[in-house]
This record gives sequence, C-alpha cells and structure tokens, in this order.
Amino acid sequence: MNFPVVEFPWLGNGTVIAIIAIIHVIISHGVAIGITTLMVTAEYRAIQTNNEQLRNVARKLSKWVLILTTTIGAITGVGIWFSTTVIQPDSIGSLLRIFFWAWFVEWVVFVTEVVLLIIYYYTWDKWEGAKRIIHNRIGVALAIFSWITAAIITGILSAKLTPGRWTETFSFWNAFFNPTYLPSLAFRTFLAVMLAVALLSFPIKIFVKNKSLQEDVFKVLGFWTAICLPGILISGLWYLQSIPPEAYDMIVWSTGMTDQVFKVLNLLGLFAFVIFAFWMVMKPKKLPLILSIAIFGTSMAFIAEFEAVRESVRKPFIIYDYMYANGVLAKNEELYKKEGYLKHSTFSKVKEVTEDNRAEAGMELYRGQCMSCHTVDGWREKRAFKQRLAGWDEESIASYIQTLHETRPFMPPFVGTEDELNALAHYLAEVTKKEPVSTALEGK
Repeated sequence: MNFPVVEFPWLGNGTVIAIIAIIHVIISHGVAIGITTLMVTAEYRAIQTNNEQLRNVARKLSKWVLILTTTIGAITGVGIWFSTTVIQPDSIGSLLRIFFWAWFVEWVVFVTEVVLLIIYYYTWDKWEGAKRIIHNRIGVALAIFSWITAAIITGILSAKLTPGRWTETFSFWNAFFNPTYLPSLAFRTFLAVMLAVALLSFPIKIFVKNKSLQEDVFKVLGFWTAICLPGILISGLWYLQSIPPEAYDMIVWSTGMTDQVFKVLNLLGLFAFVIFAFWMVMKPKKLPLILSIAIFGTSMAFIAEFEAVRESVRKPFIIYDYMYANGVLAKNEELYKKEGYLKHSTFSKVKEVTEDNRAEAGMELYRGQCMSCHTVDGWREKRAFKQRLAGWDEESIASYIQTLHETRPFMPPFVGTEDELNALAHYLAEVTKKEPVSTALEGK
C-alpha cells in the first residue's frame, strides 16, 4: 500500500465506482453526445422545412442537455475522479503520469463544450430567417467538442486493457493510440447516439401529443438509428477482435450470467432494437408506448453490461500486463515474494509478521491485496469473505491462496512471503466468525 486505504464495507469499492461510472456514461454519452446530435439534427431539419414545432422540440431539448450535463454530468465526472483516487490511487497515479497532457487538453475541451452549450441555449432568438443556420452551426460545433471529449477519454480508458507497446516504450503515443482505441471510439460513438434514441423515444411518446410532430421527431431518431445500429454491430465485432484472447474469454463471466442466459438476453435485446428501428422508420405515428419503454430499459441494461464487461475483462490487471487489480506492479511480484509485501507497504502499520501480530498483519494484507475487489461482508456474496469462506480453516485458505491465480485466472497472484500468506489466511479465517477480527482491531 503506497497510499492510505478507503473501504466501503457493504457495497464494496468496485461497486461504488461502477454506480458513479454508469450514471456518468449515460449523461456523457447519451446526453452530451447523443441527444446533442439529435437536437442539432432536429433543428437543422426544422430550418430546412420551416417547421416551428420541431424547432421548439430542439429548443426544449437544449434546456435539458444544459441542466443534465452541467449538474449530474459534472458531479459524476468529479465523482469518478474522487472515488477512483481514494479507492485505486496506484492506478490513477500511473494514468496521470502517462496521460497528464491528454487530461489537460480534455479539460480545456470540456470547458469549451460548456461555453458553447451556454451560447447555444441562450441564443435561440438571436437570429431569424436564413440566419438561423448560424445558431445551428454553433450546435454542430457543440456536438463536435462533446465528441472530442469522449475521443480523448477513450484513448485513456482503452489503454488500460490494451496498452500495446507502451509496456516496452513507455511512450504516450503508444499508450494513447493503442490497439483498441479506434474500435472502442467507433463503438462508443454509435452507442452514444443509440442510447440517446432510447432515452428520447419514451418521453417523446408521452409528452408530445401532436402525432404529426411525433412523426417528425421519430424521423430524426430513425435516421440516426439506421446509421448507428449497424455501426454498433460492426464496431463491436471489430472491438472484440482487437482485445486480448484472455479478455475475450472472460466476457460472459464478467456479466455474472451463464453462457446460455447471456446469449438469450443479448439476442433478445438486439432483436428489440431491430424491431424498434424498423417500426420507427416505417410507422413512426404508430410506435407502441410499450416498445419505447422496453427499449429504454434494454438500453440501461446494455450500458450496465458494457461497463461491467469493460472493467472486468482486464482482470487480473487494472492496467494490462503492468499493474494488477489491487495496485501491485507486476514487475514487483518476485521482489515481494522474497522480501515481503508489508516491508514495502508505505502505509501498513505492520512491517513484519510475528506470532503476536498475525491478525493485524493479515488485515493489512487484506487491505492491500484483497480489498479492491472483495469485502468482509456485503451484498455480493461471491466477493464477501464472510459468506464465501464460511467453514474454511486456515490451512485450506492458505493452500487456496497459493494457487488462486491458477485456478481462477482473473485473480491476481498473492505476493508476499510464506509468513505473510499464513497471516492473511489467519485473518480471513477469523472474519467468518460472529465477531470479525477486523472489528476488534479497528477499535484499538
């Protein structure tokens, strides 16, 4: 542990990050990129057809884009920074050293995006007649800058799974333009617009009573659906072909489903989107409300699945082939096994295992090597030691820890001496009791 640790005992550290990330993706992709694109397209069509009602729909959308991106979007963006910094400081520290200037440029782009959004929202009445196209061009610039923000962040996120030659050269360019950058960016772009279509179809069906206006809006949605639905499929396959084979093999596992359930649910979701697309293009006036609701729910499920898969298939790494999910650098594995993990753990209260401090040393090892994914107790029984190890003795746990990375390839190997391994086994055996040892120790 090179940094102090923070634990969310019942939810789990990973769950906290996941909740914030999913909300942020919905806003940053579905609203900032997707709805902005649909909004600007609707305005353009309204100008071309002199359709004031359609223009008013675009105007109302701009209000919600402004509210959502500058409140929930901004808060969850900061929330991701805060949560990952305190939960995964080693990972964030490494990414900052690699991508400092990329993040700086992204911040400048984001500020420009917000400025453009404010100008766009407050200048709807500035130009009339043929000059309204000037306002639309501001919207186009807004959509482009929203996309550039995602393009920069995608380079950083995709490098965590496929750092490419960066592990050899430590070059920024090798890290940023990594093997999955382009397929990931294409997939996220198409996904953002399709998510926006799903987010908008339900409220349009509910709140827009004019059937003719509904048809005009759904024509815009249908146009982009015809482009983005095939785009998602093509870029998704491209992405799957670009990730490491070990990561590909973990996709189904990362969702927590069986292979059959995974295939059935995803095919049903895809089928629902295809039916929705055809219905919206062919008969937009008769699009069923229940289908709009189903597409909204399906899109939320797909986003949650996408985030779960993206984060999980990297395991046992958080930065592939460089840093394990618990923050241990892969290059230090043999050093820690020889000299001890605790000795090199800056914030550990225990530096060496003795007969008197086995429980406390075990807790420090749990915090440093297990806590990033596991909890003592919590809602996820598969990751809560109190449930998962109930009935196990120290010897069984110690034996399992030695080979866990072989029997469960998504687990980082234990790095430490034999005494440290036995101390961790002792602590984990104790947490299955009614009064976990951590409670007693934390009260000291």
